[in-house]
Amino acid sequence: MKIQPSEYLKQCLKIDLNDQLTALIDTHASIVTFEKEDHPIRADEEVKSFYYIIYGVVRGYYIDAAGNEVTKCFAFENCFFGSECYRTNKHSTFYVECLEECKCVRLPYSLVREIVSLDWQIGKCIENMYLSEIEKLESRAKNLLLLTAEERYIHFCKEYPSLQKRLQLRYIASYIGIKPGSMSRIRKELKNQI
Repeated sequence: MKIQPSEYLKQCLKIDLNDQLTALIDTHASIVTFEKEDHPIRADEEVKSFYYIIYGVVRGYYIDAAGNEVTKCFAFENCFFGSECYRTNKHSTFYVECLEECKCVRLPYSLVREIVSLDWQIGKCIENMYLSEIEKLESRAKNLLLLTAEERYIHFCKEYPSLQKRLQLRYIASYIGIKPGSMSRIRKELKNQI
């Protein structure tokens, strides 16, 4: 039996949805699967949906003036991505790449706005999601400015314990602001401590 988008959201977000909201979500949301290396979001393109990850890992990244990829963020099971354009009403400023096969609930922004207007519980859920996103951004900015490379890696491992084995070292290195060679050295030095 096919599981409806509303069922995933109810189970994973631990929220109740009345019949009207359930029907609205199941009519306008969809379940999508992206292959590894797919890019559901590309820089300079219009984005019209949130994606709630049922399984898989994605990476957000910029491309700098020299053509290097600079990792901005990661999202994984029970996380959303695609919020930048919802906030800014502009085109995306970065890429999102699937690092594994990803199954997601696609929620068009127009649907999210309608649901929020109909149910305070969903509005609170969206607000908490934004506050959590802002908290992560603030923490990352502080760490990049104040911590050593070794301390940033230790913090990453504590914040994302399940991701260490799922991500390539170069992505972690880019995220914490160090070169891949330095990353290998730090991991070797800390091997028995983490």
